[in-house]
Amino acid sequence: MGARSKHCEDMPPVPRLFDLIVMVDWSAASRPGPLRPSKDQIWIAWGTRSQRPEPHYCRTRHEACAYLRDLLAARRGSALVGFDFPNAYPAGSGLGGGRALAAELAARITDGRDNRNNRFEVARELNRTLGRPPGPFWMCPAALADKLLTVKRPSFAGRGFAQYRLVEERLHAQRKYPHSVWKLGGAGSVGSQALTGLPVVHHLLNLPSLAPNSRIWPFETNWDARLDGIVHAEIWPSLFPLDGQSHAIKDARQVAAVRDALFAADGSGSLRASFARPSGLSERESRICLTEEGWILGVA
Repeated sequence: MGARSKHCEDMPPVPRLFDLIVMVDWSAASRPGPLRPSKDQIWIAWGTRSQRPEPHYCRTRHEACAYLRDLLAARRGSALVGFDFPNAYPAGSGLGGGRALAAELAARITDGRDNRNNRFEVARELNRTLGRPPGPFWMCPAALADKLLTVKRPSFAGRGFAQYRLVEERLHAQRKYPHSVWKLGGAGSVGSQALTGLPVVHHLLNLPSLAPNSRIWPFETNWDARLDGIVHAEIWPSLFPLDGQSHAIKDARQVAAVRDALFAADGSGSLRASFARPSGLSERESRICLTEEGWILGVA
């Protein structure tokens, strides 16, 4: 036993992929969050090898963008930034994903310092280009509904693209049910978060001090082939158990749980597998993910 313990002590530490891990629970709210930290707002959990502070609360997207910008700029080295909204749309829609989609939405979305934004107008205009009305974006306030953008889910039959991406279909097969990126409102929806969040990803990708080393997984990393620098990834916090998290607000517990789980995986040397090409994907499906649909970190 003593010899085995000595051998373990002599083993070199497992090389870590990331010096900084940042996990973000996003919000598409149209007004600033309450002064008192609250649910359904933006929460950011970050950590390094020596620090693991409490999740940070942001009342507006402008505040969150500035916080993330300063956090990334202040720390040299590799970083993983996870956002809890999709970074792509289903194949065949023509909207694609990754850097090009983030740039397209950044050019369309206006988002004030008071959180007022034009996401429903942008969804309506995108619907205009995506085939017969109504849809595919749906679930807007009744007062904003018209023949292009409706409250009720439209039919996806014959559109040439699906309601869900490959990664969501895989989760459904595992009896896990993320919502569609086309759904703009309601409990658990992510469509409005993507419309308002991807412009922030665009901003972070193009900061002069960070741009040369920033990339979106898996589009620009070829799965796990290039994970150096700053890697932006899509997460779904419901994949991670909340064991050991004591924060009063669930959103904060969730991002802290994802951060801690990824740190633990990085420390054990198992994190790279989460970025690798998922098992069972055909060559065709892998190309779809790398060029159009992306993937959710941790979905096997």
